[in-house]
Amino acid sequence: MENVEECSWIFVHTKWDKLRRMPTPDKGFEERFREYIYKKINFDLMSDIRDTGFGLSYSTLSDVPHELDVICTKDKSLYVFELKNYEVSDITKEIIFTFLGKVIDFYFKNVDTLSNYKITMLFVTINKNVDDSIRKLCIAFGIKLIEPSLITLNTIEYFARDLYEKEEASEDKLKVENLIGNIGLLKESCDYSYSDIFSYKDGKIQIEQALLITNPPKILSEIKECNSLFNIAIQKWKSKRS
Repeated sequence: MENVEECSWIFVHTKWDKLRRMPTPDKGFEERFREYIYKKINFDLMSDIRDTGFGLSYSTLSDVPHELDVICTKDKSLYVFELKNYEVSDITKEIIFTFLGKVIDFYFKNVDTLSNYKITMLFVTINKNVDDSIRKLCIAFGIKLIEPSLITLNTIEYFARDLYEKEEASEDKLKVENLIGNIGLLKESCDYSYSDIFSYKDGKIQIEQALLITNPPKILSEIKECNSLFNIAIQKWKSKRS
């Protein structure tokens, strides 16, 4: 199966700019993303547009229906996408917390079944000026922030492994190998999802507090460094091929 984060990033970084805009408030962002991600991943289930039942006809603990943009399942993995076609408007902390709150509201009411899935939350935007405070907030709560300007660790690793296979034996190949190793170590401290934080054991919902004491500013700095090293590596490889 294709990597969900990688496919989502390719869409906001490359594909969206090449697509014809539609006469809708979001210019067709959600519909185009749905078409692209479903074709690439071939999910078992994808929620309908304007679905208010978590894609599974569920209600919430609060009994307030929440609309979530796209929910997909593949085997025992469940992906919840929040899509924001914000070219100018800022991504705010309130938007992130609202997204998290919706998922919590569904999860607490339907924990018997949803705890059987590995739930991953992905916030997907074409905004190229996401503030670092939003990035740190997403890191703290295990939300995958998919934006054009900064690549997630899983996506960097995906491309770096591909680059490693293409590179001939050289100092550059060794640098890519070291980058992959560093990404692996960094992922151990910050690559977690909603289901890693909220677990269901012995009839109780538990919060894995150990995952909430990470250092988002430090992790963000290290993610940026990985982005920088990968960009240098890929540019050097391209220059050798030209």
